[in-house]
Amino acid sequence: MLEINGLRKKFGKREALKDISFSLQSGEIYGLLGPNGAGKTTTLKILAGLLAADSGRVMVDGETYHREHHELKRRIAYVPDQPFLYYKLSGEEHLNFYQDLYKIPYVQRKEKTDFFFKYFEFEEYRNELVENYSAGTRQKLLIAQALAVEPKLLLLDEPLVSIDPLVGKKFKLYLQEIARQGTAVLFATHILTLAQEVCRRIGIIIDGRIIIQGDLGELMKLAGNESLEEFYFQTVLQHEKPAEA
Repeated sequence: MLEINGLRKKFGKREALKDISFSLQSGEIYGLLGPNGAGKTTTLKILAGLLAADSGRVMVDGETYHREHHELKRRIAYVPDQPFLYYKLSGEEHLNFYQDLYKIPYVQRKEKTDFFFKYFEFEEYRNELVENYSAGTRQKLLIAQALAVEPKLLLLDEPLVSIDPLVGKKFKLYLQEIARQGTAVLFATHILTLAQEVCRRIGIIIDGRIIIQGDLGELMKLAGNESLEEFYFQTVLQHEKPAEA
């Protein structure tokens, strides 16, 4: 469903991405793990069409993907690590606006809107302006609008920031359900227990490169069946840059 080959991106003299390559099949949840500044968010922003890569190729559903390919972009939804919302809209208006962008027919919207406000437990804020939402409620809205457009590729950048554990659990269950129905999910997170719980495959990115990737079970065997947390820490420590003199 998604294939990335040789993705590179520079900001000034700093190389944020250095030859990133990986792929996702339909129905797969892939966890992209790495320390701050490793390149996770840059990768997701390129896939969301918010940044242009300097070089490399991205294929979505067998077609070459770029920022101006609007038909392919409508198959992708993105939950960013830093929320961008229109504060003078109500929650319901925001969901409708987002579905307008994806050209979701009106006849399909009410059932979805009703469902997500109830499922993520913020029905009472449905007609409240977003500017009055707490950080957690804003995050629920971001998640709800991404899921409401039924993407074929879902991009998640630390989606459970500010989310309470009960709603977080419901989100994980829903994520696993849409994966069973064929949605591919690229999940960037620092919550290693979450990655271990929901991801089929893992890639660890450090300093703009994917250092290791593979099936979660296979990686755990390589680590001597240690926890994903221990495996991650070992990998990061082995590839840390030596301190400058």
